[in-house]
Amino acid sequence: MDDFGLLNPAWAGTRAAELTSDSAFGQAMLDVESAWCRAQIRFGTAPATIDDAVAAASHIGDYDLGAIASQTPDGANALIPLLSALRDNVSAHQKAAAQYVHRGATSQDIIDTALMLVASRAGEHILTNMKTAVRQLSAMATEHAHTVMIGRSLDQHAQPITFGYRVSQWVEALGSAGQHFETVVDNLPLQWGGAVGTSTWWVDYFKADQPEADPMELVNRQRDLLAQELNLVSAPVWHANRVPVLQLGQTAFQVTAAAAKLANDVLTSVQAENAELTEPTKPGRGGSSAMPHKNNPVLSIRLKHAAQEASGQLNTLQTGVISNTAERADGGWHTEWSALRGLLRLTGAVSEILVELTDGLEVHAKAMRHNLGIHGNAVFLGRLTQWLAPIVEAHGAAEPGSGKRLVESISTTAMANDDDLAQALVAQLPDGVVTVKAVEKMLDPSGYTGGAASIVAEVHSRYRKWSS
Repeated sequence: MDDFGLLNPAWAGTRAAELTSDSAFGQAMLDVESAWCRAQIRFGTAPATIDDAVAAASHIGDYDLGAIASQTPDGANALIPLLSALRDNVSAHQKAAAQYVHRGATSQDIIDTALMLVASRAGEHILTNMKTAVRQLSAMATEHAHTVMIGRSLDQHAQPITFGYRVSQWVEALGSAGQHFETVVDNLPLQWGGAVGTSTWWVDYFKADQPEADPMELVNRQRDLLAQELNLVSAPVWHANRVPVLQLGQTAFQVTAAAAKLANDVLTSVQAENAELTEPTKPGRGGSSAMPHKNNPVLSIRLKHAAQEASGQLNTLQTGVISNTAERADGGWHTEWSALRGLLRLTGAVSEILVELTDGLEVHAKAMRHNLGIHGNAVFLGRLTQWLAPIVEAHGAAEPGSGKRLVESISTTAMANDDDLAQALVAQLPDGVVTVKAVEKMLDPSGYTGGAASIVAEVHSRYRKWSS
């Protein structure tokens, strides 16, 4: 039985799905067991002659995943049946080597560490894509730093902004989320502590083998070698401390949440009545089974879908973490696995979609300018009153505190009658208060975007090195 993602277009067919598949997780468990044997060899607690036998037995393609899955409920984890099959395979190559497989370890060591290994491999893929997407978006923001459009507040037209400014906020969100995720991925910890996290098997071994030495020092040195083999951080035992899992899941979700913000903005702008953006197209994408005129924005839809599903996965992961009891949680630990895998899978898919979307997103500046003019000069009313009210009062044309009402009254009447606003203000305010040229300058949207261009430059500078 395979899950190809027929009911999940967010990740179906992605590289992320491959990197987080059952096969990938099974291979990660075998990689941990094999690396542990190599660490023992390097530390002198296992003979070098076992290496070839263990390596030959550590290919997931040689195992029947369906059979392992069917046996998984018997021990409530997949490592138990896989380990049995691994030992059999190692014995087939060299009978004496099997005793060194999994020596002094427990299923939690293997499963937790294998999940960190999956996260490391998926994380590299995610970060490569995130940096590409941020780099592409930064270029887009710079290109459109002065492309004026209407800003939207609570889904209503607000004040003018630039499209580059909007994109810079996508960059800020994705860049900061990517950096947070990278920090966690760069410090993924090895889990290695034996049955209850105290390394008792190996402490007893070293007490007998090297009674003059500190057994925990030897335990830690051997564990360091395993961490080196797997390119993970040799960390203190975290059997009963699930914060590392939580940090990984939460920072992965930050990436999907940041992508959802971009997706929501694109979905608004691609609507026919706005027509400000168009997603990249290719044959077979975006069509409708019943309405041939449609071109559905499926990349943004997939991003939004992924983020919404990831929110549920994060909630499940957190539920598992807060169910943590004693030295190994009964059900809480088990709840973490698929939720963490789901978060990594969705985040990986999101990163792939982002690369494609940000590379081919089409910007329609004329439509942006058109939409900016829908409300005419009404969007400038706040600017006009703020500017003219104190001048009107200073010239005695209005009582202190009532200048704003006077300017609003003249302006709204002129707009309602479709009169020239600048001419109306000049005609109805005292001589010398304002000129047509000055009013027209205040009505120019390109001069009403505040520090948008500066913000674009600041954001670009902040993430240029990270995304290069």
